[in-house]
Amino acid sequence: MAAVCFAIAARTPAAFAAPAGPPPSPTSPTQSADDSTQAKARAQALLKEGTAAYGRGDYATALEKFTSAYQIFPSPKLWFNIGQANRDLGRPVEAVAAFDRFLRDAGDAPPETAAEARRSAAELKTKLGQIKVTSAIDGADVTVDGKPIGSTPLGEMVWTTPGRHQVAVQHAGFSPAIEDVVVATGQVAAVDFKLQPVDLRLANASGGGLALGGGTAGTERRPIYRRAWFWVAAGVLVAAGAGAAIVLSSSSHGSSGFQPTLGAEKIFQ
Repeated sequence: MAAVCFAIAARTPAAFAAPAGPPPSPTSPTQSADDSTQAKARAQALLKEGTAAYGRGDYATALEKFTSAYQIFPSPKLWFNIGQANRDLGRPVEAVAAFDRFLRDAGDAPPETAAEARRSAAELKTKLGQIKVTSAIDGADVTVDGKPIGSTPLGEMVWTTPGRHQVAVQHAGFSPAIEDVVVATGQVAAVDFKLQPVDLRLANASGGGLALGGGTAGTERRPIYRRAWFWVAAGVLVAAGAGAAIVLSSSSHGSSGFQPTLGAEKIFQ
């Protein structure tokens, strides 16, 4: 651990040597320069605190400080520190992601630091597996165990710990899909999602009369009281019940009006 801590401490100044601050605003260059200088100074202080915590073996605090430093002043070289803290916290997936990002983004890092990042990432990957997610629909959001990992098509496979994992994909206009996959060490678990488009006719059927099921789109669902056969039948019933109405009226002791049945009420509600 001592050698690793020394490596972090030795790289502390270099972590902020290469990146420049944000470009000055055309309206207030002095203010922008001041903000950049303050952000850099605060990030350097956090990096120093993180390095001290790492040296004490307090990897959780070190990770918090390194991450906060990156949020304030996003130097890609900080991914090396973040990777080391994650590795020693027993978070291999996060450590691999940090080391890979360091190697990708910190092109001007010292050769020995890059070599250490490659070695650490390679060692961690021997204990992991991968998930390959594909879909014919581009732009679908992908999550693994609830954690967002990108959108289709994914540029690379997802590193993960061995065991069972839940992969979910969703895209506007399509039904979301979820698959459970089992990942083995050193193996790739492939899952291909065939997203099904949402039938908007079903969603609109309750509000405007688009056909359901196998009906043709645009077919009007007219209420029963608007159909011709209903009024023909109603006329027959009225004529047949005229005499009965007299009997009902005389036996109701002044009851006024026609009392509809429950079924008739449902029709007009």
